Amino acid sequence: MSESNKPVTLEHDPQPEPRQEKKSSYVKDSASRVLHIAQAHGLDALLQKEAPQKPALERALVRERNRREQRQKNLEHILKLAHHSCQDETAGEPDQDWLYRFFDMAQEVHNPAMQRLWAQVFKREVTNPGSTSMKALKVLHDMAPKEAQILQRAASLACSFGHDNSRKLLVGFRAQGGIFSFGKRNITNSINVGSFQLPYSSLLVLFELGLMHGTELESGEIELESSLPLSYQGKNLALQVHGKGVRLLYYRFSPTGNELCKLLGNKPNSQYYDQLVALLGQKFTVQTEVKSSVHHTV
Repeated sequence: MSESNKPVTLEHDPQPEPRQEKKSSYVKDSASRVLHIAQAHGLDALLQKEAPQKPALERALVRERNRREQRQKNLEHILKLAHHSCQDETAGEPDQDWLYRFFDMAQEVHNPAMQRLWAQVFKREVTNPGSTSMKALKVLHDMAPKEAQILQRAASLACSFGHDNSRKLLVGFRAQGGIFSFGKRNITNSINVGSFQLPYSSLLVLFELGLMHGTELESGEIELESSLPLSYQGKNLALQVHGKGVRLLYYRFSPTGNELCKLLGNKPNSQYYDQLVALLGQKFTVQTEVKSSVHHTV
């Protein structure tokens, strides 16, 4: 089965909490918020008017029991999501060390959207053992939900081109100036990815997480003799350059970033795709929906 799994949505939880629960958990001042959190986690003994009746060790055991119960529920829910997403694909046997590391990390995941992502990790490891590295698990474990949303937005703009299947964020091209370029040796044209909820501050987050390399890269000069295959979110294109001296500008996802992008699945951004095709159309003849592609080194 292909890697294009059903995309995981991290932007919001499709099953929001009931209104009454939201109102009961809402507090106006910081002291009430601290008390509310302490009560929820069994740490409010010294915040009550009366002295605690149970000794500290007993209170600690109760809190630890509640934590273990919640961890168990987290894992059970993640496995339930993974099971429901299966469609009789051929399965393998995940490495036992990988499984124990997965369970140790996944049990701490409470956010429903992140649980869906961890379920996808588990399913993918069952159907393709060895597909998600320990390093990717560690990065995912340390990632906040907002950071995961940034990755998903970047992943929805990612493409690959040439013989290299690694994902890249294509941001523009650089070409030699023509006779009407008024002395400019090179002309650069680019897409503003910030207009697709991916400002440079979001790119910095991906750089710091090690999910994307922090330097804008430039491809080799695109050859005139053969078309350049480009794949965007399951759409295959072929680019035939109009002249010499054209190079593509892009950011490259790291190997770990590639792994996590695959987990998120294809979720194309139609507006970005339209702008990308229009931009490339300035220097290329763009053939869309190509069934087969030709390997090309860039």
